[in-house]
Amino acid sequence: MQRLIKVGSCHILFNIQHSTFRRSMPHDIRPISAAETRPLRHQVLRPHQRPEELVYAGDDHPLAFHAGAFSAGQLVGIATVSPESCAAAPGRAGWRLRGMAALPTFQRRGYGAALIAACVAHIRGHGGEVLWCNGRTSAMTFYTAQGFAPYGDEFDTPGTGPHYVFWRDVAAPVM
Repeated sequence: MQRLIKVGSCHILFNIQHSTFRRSMPHDIRPISAAETRPLRHQVLRPHQRPEELVYAGDDHPLAFHAGAFSAGQLVGIATVSPESCAAAPGRAGWRLRGMAALPTFQRRGYGAALIAACVAHIRGHGGEVLWCNGRTSAMTFYTAQGFAPYGDEFDTPGTGPHYVFWRDVAAPVM
């Protein structure tokens, strides 16, 4: 089953999977500012840093897209993408995903997948070909379900633990 949803100025075609929850509950995904991402970056990803320290490279890029997932008007998930080359796909137009997070009570409810879909729509609309991130090893199941594949060896990031580089072709549909 597919559903066309408008996110900002983008229209996103969602492939609704077998989850009853996903069929019955559309996800409210909207563009937000970089500053609006920082409290969730702090709360979910980097509680050892102050929100004002969580300014990422690419946040202020003119093509950057900051997506927010909302439930009953509350910001419950975030993702940011901006152009940056990908070692797994040299010579292709790469975009980096950073600060992907959902509040713990909203995880495993489709918000992350909806955020990725909104980011992919933005990237496609700007000629991007590849999406990649440094994702936590503990999130491997999530990323592979969204069409990403690990690239290279696992590595440790001080303060946040083991990671992989995950990447995917944005033209490829997620099964």
